[in-house]
Amino acid sequence: VPLIANSLEFCLSSPPPLHQFNEAPLVVETEHLELFPGKEAEEVLAMQGHEVTDIIGKEKWVKNDPEKYEGLIPQNEEWTEFVDEKTGEWVYLDEYGNRVDKA
Repeated sequence: VPLIANSLEFCLSSPPPLHQFNEAPLVVETEHLELFPGKEAEEVLAMQGHEVTDIIGKEKWVKNDPEKYEGLIPQNEEWTEFVDEKTGEWVYLDEYGNRVDKA
């Protein structure tokens, strides 16, 4: 394979510690792909002749300013509860990254 994107296993150490994973490392060949930085996945698929019929959850995607999350350690899957890494205090953000009081 001339060009590959290594999975996390190969980033950890060499040789990979296979005993830490349930499955063998994943290797994806990418040399044949034409890349389109900044385009949405469904746009690229449509350009390649594929039909995208549904994208589950896209209506909830919000591009938030990464600066709002600087120094915060996420504590839940929704990314609304954080711990400030400097003070250790709990911080609550809404879905747009704005600080809110805990209800």
